[in-house]
Amino acid sequence: MNEIIIAFLTALVGGLIGTYSGARFLNLREDYKMKKVRAIAIKALDVIKKYSKQSYMNAESDFNTSLSITEKRMVIVALHKLGIPMGVPANEVFDIRKIHFLDKVIDKDEIDGIVFQIEKGYCDNLFYQDPDTYFAANYTLFAMRNAGKKYVKEILSKMVINPETKQFKEPMNDLSRIFTLGEFKAIQVLREQVRDQMYFDENGQPIKEKLDTLIKDIDMGLWDSYLMWNYEAYQSVMMQIQMGQAIAGAAQRTVVNEVDTKTEKKKE
Repeated sequence: MNEIIIAFLTALVGGLIGTYSGARFLNLREDYKMKKVRAIAIKALDVIKKYSKQSYMNAESDFNTSLSITEKRMVIVALHKLGIPMGVPANEVFDIRKIHFLDKVIDKDEIDGIVFQIEKGYCDNLFYQDPDTYFAANYTLFAMRNAGKKYVKEILSKMVINPETKQFKEPMNDLSRIFTLGEFKAIQVLREQVRDQMYFDENGQPIKEKLDTLIKDIDMGLWDSYLMWNYEAYQSVMMQIQMGQAIAGAAQRTVVNEVDTKTEKKKE
């Protein structure tokens, strides 16, 4: 009887040790793999950091040659989600061999902050995401931003304001010459919003530095809400605002008239 109990306990202990050892081995292997991926991500960031205070576009060639396709596939989505500005040109599809960066100045402190997050393991869940699927899913958004930038470069930068009437004049009446119907639909709300005097000097001429900043803002997604806003819905909202302002103005004038009438009666 004792021999049976001993045999049973031996088998049980052996099984527990084996299970624990196996789980421990798997955890160590996964930890080792994750450390390698973190190292690849940090390697990519170190390449970018060499170009501190320059445009990300200056680091593009070095980045693409310093990392293998396999390495980029492991970390590229994570880097984009962590704030590294990437885009897909309007005339191209996503190509892992040629990652494109946007025209934003590289901030060393921002890069160091991302490195810190990666080293601590805070971003492990972002690795190994398929870049083709990820960037394809965002392709429509990239296309809208490209259409917005095209409007700024081809139209707004050549537009003038009449100093007297403050009216905007576009360099061409037929925008279909440079925009597809889909692109035109995408930029209609943006087109209304960027017709702002802040982008023009006192003589009605466009200010290049401010337009360059506008293009960077579009790249960074700050104008996405306007690019994705249906123009008919936008017009409806604007009409409601104008109607509300008209009603408020009429009400205010009525109150003023009533006060004036009462004042006149008192004088009599």
